[in-house]
Amino acid sequence: MSFSTVDVLIIGAGPAGLISAYNLSQAGLHLRIVDKKPKRLEKGQGDVFQIRGMEIVDSLGLASPILEGAQRCSHTAAYQSTPTSNGEISLVARKSAVEGVDTNMPFMGMFPQSSLEGILREAIASGRKHIPSATFLPQSQSLGNPTKLSVEQGVFPVKMKVESTSINERYPVVVSLKHPNGEIETVRAQYLLGCDGAHSWIRAQLGIQMIGETSTGMLIRTFLMFVHCAHSTTMVDTGSGPREADTVRFTIQLSESDVSVDPETGRVDRTKVGADRMIEIVKDMMKPYRVDFDQEIHWSGVYVIGQRLASRYQDENSRVFIIGDACHTHSPHAGQGMNAAINDAHNLSWKLVHVLKGWATRDLLNTIQYESERRGFAVKLIELHERIAEFMSGERRRVRLTSNFMASSMKFVCGVGTHYPASIAVDPSNQTLAPGIVIGERFPHHIILRTADLRPYSTLDLLKSDNIYKLIILTGDAKDTNQKQKLEEVGKTLNHWLLQRPRMFQIYTIMVAKKETASYTDIQSLYDLTGIQSFSTTRDMRRRQGRKGLSDFRVGPEGCVALVRPTGMLRR
Repeated sequence: MSFSTVDVLIIGAGPAGLISAYNLSQAGLHLRIVDKKPKRLEKGQGDVFQIRGMEIVDSLGLASPILEGAQRCSHTAAYQSTPTSNGEISLVARKSAVEGVDTNMPFMGMFPQSSLEGILREAIASGRKHIPSATFLPQSQSLGNPTKLSVEQGVFPVKMKVESTSINERYPVVVSLKHPNGEIETVRAQYLLGCDGAHSWIRAQLGIQMIGETSTGMLIRTFLMFVHCAHSTTMVDTGSGPREADTVRFTIQLSESDVSVDPETGRVDRTKVGADRMIEIVKDMMKPYRVDFDQEIHWSGVYVIGQRLASRYQDENSRVFIIGDACHTHSPHAGQGMNAAINDAHNLSWKLVHVLKGWATRDLLNTIQYESERRGFAVKLIELHERIAEFMSGERRRVRLTSNFMASSMKFVCGVGTHYPASIAVDPSNQTLAPGIVIGERFPHHIILRTADLRPYSTLDLLKSDNIYKLIILTGDAKDTNQKQKLEEVGKTLNHWLLQRPRMFQIYTIMVAKKETASYTDIQSLYDLTGIQSFSTTRDMRRRQGRKGLSDFRVGPEGCVALVRPTGMLRR
């Protein structure tokens, strides 16, 4: 029997586990990631990047290969499957897929989970720094060199315990791992992440219950065909539409008569619905039009609709956490599974980095702050899926209702409407200083110009996920004499403050100014701060966006300072 120690041990190498491994390895932490499967996922599973998911992978420096291969969806079209009196399938609605959402990535990205996992595996195995700095300055390098690691396939836990910190204060989590050759290894870790899916072994060891229902009354079979299609994403009944690499994905509602259900266990025999039956269902669904398939199915899967939520997300010592499908299960409608897992991992990773680097006390984890934020989101997500299930239960108006409901829930579905309540990491006490920037939500997208060269950026470009807080100083009228004096005082205070926390913050200033006259000398006292970058918003940018510049943030002429968490969410 062998022994080892790590900062973080990750069980499971799906999106939740790999995003966690990527974030933590980029911070230079010592970790391992193991997966029970003998080999990696090669195709299929989740395949929708919502807007916030795309923003996150961009902030992690991983967007390029995803954007290269993804099918971008900016509009959806919904058709009534019941033919009209003249035998046609009528168009019910054609809508923007991102209406009312301000972002620098105004689309959903159709990209398979298997390909995302491949990108993440390559990134963590390279040992290179992938997360960029929008300032081209070395702040993000202060975390140390990235850790180089690979997923250990066919390795899984068989025993786990969390010792009292009085026994082993630094490595209280003890896990026995079984290797493919039968060897048992004992690993001691500071923290353990259970990213091992809907049937999580880690969750079971913690005695955490899944609350909710699993319904065999609605089952979804989804499969991918290589058929050329480049139109809007289309909903006919439960949905079909263009995907990456000129493929089409069909999602079909099944009944219990289509599958075999074990009356004792409730488990579904997913093999009963074969390729011929799936194609037959699609052909019936598309009548009176004809659809033929000249290639075999690339991938298929059956989902049993179950809206279930873990009663807790962590153990009582805040040493073991569960993430992604281990916490919540729901239908594949609205494309939320992979995105929820990414957001869960993104939310927890920076907190682990700050605690392990000594930048924050364990209160950041002990206060169940991760659980309160992400479980609160999951409750709303399951409510959303329950509403969708009602609409998809067989009524003739279900396509129109689903289309309208999805439009009304757009910000939440896209991920940019997520709101975290007040906590140790969210302080809304000064919300009135900028009512248009909601504390507890992601900092909004806005086009700005870098003062040095007038290069346009999105505010989101400044918020790289490099585990560092961002201080965004909205200067107000920087040419006003009284305001300049106030900014000088701000500069002195920040200088003193930053000397005590040199690695934790990156500072940006945003002025409202004409681009012809905007100058860093307007904020000289702030510019003298180490590593500061100056940006401005102008009338040109306001016209281009059809908006009113920073007045959308409802910041007064006196300005304000926004503290943004490493994930891009407003802290205060």
